[in-house]
Amino acid sequence: MIAYKDIRRVHLEISTRCNSVCPDCPRNFRGVDVFPETYPLCDMSLQQAKKIFTVPFLKQLTNILINGNHGDFVTAADALEIVEYFKYSNPALQIHISTNASARPNIWEPLGRLKPTIEFRIDGLADTHALYRQGTDFNFIIKNAAKFINAGGTAIWTMILFDHNQHQVEECRNLSKELKFERFELVDHGRNTFPVFGKNKKLSHIIGPYTGSTDFEQMVQWEYQIWRDNPGTIVKTLGASEPDKKISCHAKKNNEIYIAANGEVSPCCWLGFYPTHSLRNASNIQIRPLVTNNNAIEHGIETAIQWFSKIEETWDKTVPNGKIYTCNNVCGENEFKFKTNAIT
Repeated sequence: MIAYKDIRRVHLEISTRCNSVCPDCPRNFRGVDVFPETYPLCDMSLQQAKKIFTVPFLKQLTNILINGNHGDFVTAADALEIVEYFKYSNPALQIHISTNASARPNIWEPLGRLKPTIEFRIDGLADTHALYRQGTDFNFIIKNAAKFINAGGTAIWTMILFDHNQHQVEECRNLSKELKFERFELVDHGRNTFPVFGKNKKLSHIIGPYTGSTDFEQMVQWEYQIWRDNPGTIVKTLGASEPDKKISCHAKKNNEIYIAANGEVSPCCWLGFYPTHSLRNASNIQIRPLVTNNNAIEHGIETAIQWFSKIEETWDKTVPNGKIYTCNNVCGENEFKFKTNAIT
């Protein structure tokens, strides 16, 4: 699928921890952590990063994106030191970081001097931002972004569009220009209609035009039944309704791999939801039997990517007969779309 010598881009998660409680994040259910043992709680240390990313390997790379499936860059204890190591090993390496930026006030100036590009995930203004990014502080983020920009870093303001913040788009864009962000981007992930619950499992607020159940126990029971009691059902159900598509693999086209916070390697982030740990993903159920020796800390990247060929072998099948559902759904011909629409 991809040879070690051809890898040019890495998508990297350096922590599964997060200081925010976003209600549509896979690490919780509508704001409540009720699915234990679905992913390892860990940070990637500097020493682990050095073991995975040897200097010769870093020198062959052109791009690293640091953006986790479960965790945020700012929660990793060695986040700054890892970026420093990457940059000193390959000064030409383009490093792109996506973060909520609501922590670690002392790292933003030194990060700016290293000159990565950082997406600051800011979903509105002070009165709306934390309706989705619960536990974060708008004003604190703006201060951190200003430190980063003033030290020479390239900043992007990335905003998820919701009903509750769409009236603030122009004001956010103007503020981004005033603060000297490089650009402003709107994102529509379809994360716009659901109830949000507090840690006590009581309804906190509604996002979007949601009209369904607000009984937390009732809602979460459906999740348990599908993912835990009979996980194979979801693959059959989705496969029966999924049109068969020719795969145009994003990772293969871009010579890119995904490395999770515990060192496990997958072809892409869509397949990187810890398949050996969690069943809460249709493709994990299919992938689990295919995974072998995929931890780069233990085996090195060259060995850890060998199992990718087993995924490619499924592409001539249908989903019910073994094609990986996520490959068909995300990288099926004419289906893959970039996640952002830039607004200048």
